[in-house]
Amino acid sequence: MDPHTTTKKTRTCSDCHENPKSMGLGYGNIFLKKDGSFGFTPSSSVNATIFGQDRRLDAFVNTDGVPLVHTSRKGLRPFDQRELEKIVHVGLCLSCHPGMDDPVMKSWKKDTTPKPCKAFLDLARPIK
Repeated sequence: MDPHTTTKKTRTCSDCHENPKSMGLGYGNIFLKKDGSFGFTPSSSVNATIFGQDRRLDAFVNTDGVPLVHTSRKGLRPFDQRELEKIVHVGLCLSCHPGMDDPVMKSWKKDTTPKPCKAFLDLARPIK
């Protein structure tokens, strides 16, 4: 995990909101489930024989927001499930509304979810 606060140059919106590695999930693909929540398919499988681990070594958190590693720095933690859901939701809007100068993004109030537009509803329609 390499958040934007560790470098002078900020990341792009899509680098955080569409990149599962940046979210702490590891390498793989994010998808929408039939219930509207998101899922994650890792690009690597667990190999319990490596270092005695029962998890992928590239993951910091699972999609339920359960931390997979312990940190030594006080206050450092992965995103929880609610935060991950919000991050992914913003990512779904970025293909049509790519920046903070977009009217949709300007009107997005903190800790709220805007009413989805038609394009979002089409994009978010679960695969049968």
